Amino acid sequence: MADLAQVRSRAGEFADDPALLGDPIGIRDASGELAAWFVPQVSGNRLLGFVELMPDLAHRRTSRFGTPQDARAWLDPAAVRERAAEALAPGEAAGDPYLSFDGALDRRAWAVPVDGTSDVVFVAGEAVWRGRRGEDAVGGPG
Repeated sequence: MADLAQVRSRAGEFADDPALLGDPIGIRDASGELAAWFVPQVSGNRLLGFVELMPDLAHRRTSRFGTPQDARAWLDPAAVRERAAEALAPGEAAGDPYLSFDGALDRRAWAVPVDGTSDVVFVAGEAVWRGRRGEDAVGGPG
């Protein structure tokens, strides 16, 4: 598997300004395997877009948001966990967030397992929704 420096270097080939690339984040599938790399393009506290690479570092896509997004909402696991709490019932606890997707790789979201259940809370920026672990939705790694 590629190290983070290799991922970032490869992503730089597809970014308008490689100096804006942040730390690569692995996108995990339902089994916990690496499905892709997400390399954010950030300026200050704003997420401008991203470069996405496959595990073998083949370019999958590059995207820029029409309106920059709050980087913390998209990149900070602590902020993601706080947002996920909105979808928890009394007495439920959130597990550790990991970047994943809901069904299809293009539906990228953080997955936050709900401890003691087969549910997961998905968080994508300001959007929060609840799903179930299984074949059609993301399960937690491990």
